[in-house]
Amino acid sequence: MRRKRINMGKRIILVGATGRVGVLTCADLVKAGHEVVACARGASKIPASQQVEPMTLDLHDPLSQVTDAFRKSHADAVVFTAGSRGKDITQIDALGAMKTIEAAKAVGITRYVMLGAMYAADWLRWEQPQVKPAIDALADYYVTKNMADQYLISSGLDYTIIEPGSLTEQEGTGTIQVEPDGPGPIPIADVAQCLADCVDLEQTIGRIYNIIGGSTPIRQALTAQQ
Repeated sequence: MRRKRINMGKRIILVGATGRVGVLTCADLVKAGHEVVACARGASKIPASQQVEPMTLDLHDPLSQVTDAFRKSHADAVVFTAGSRGKDITQIDALGAMKTIEAAKAVGITRYVMLGAMYAADWLRWEQPQVKPAIDALADYYVTKNMADQYLISSGLDYTIIEPGSLTEQEGTGTIQVEPDGPGPIPIADVAQCLADCVDLEQTIGRIYNIIGGSTPIRQALTAQQ
């Protein structure tokens, strides 16, 4: 049975809810008035609340199991923040993302927000002098992230992809720079805020944002015309 809504927000499947970005994204979604189905392999670590429902989800599982989990969640949108931090990139960062995209399509969820990596979606930029060193340092990772990005772009879903520079543990500023000339750092908190804000911003549908720390307020930066 579908859970009774406690607010006027959406019900969001958050994949990777125990990760560095996922934890803060969950908090931001709750702050914005949404209900969160907080998914992770170690969902027992996630505190349940009136707005947060922990759900065990292992991206190694077959697509049928991921789809069943999505169907039971009765969600309106997916936010994907899962990542293996270089340890299982094929199964998590590429195939895991693809499974959640297919699961969303199968159960009728049309909105999907993806956490990517700076310039991962646009491999033609990888040879640029200001970009190449960062790509070369994580070459296999970038290939898998590109696969996931392209799969989402061609999925027919209402997608947004947030592609941040190097993540830092510094306090969030609430401001970013979109489409910088080259890579740079960005606080994890600001990346999480971007992901959470995109859920409510229709102007972000069909867009890819390469972001680093900057001086433009996040919502203003996300809704600025291309």
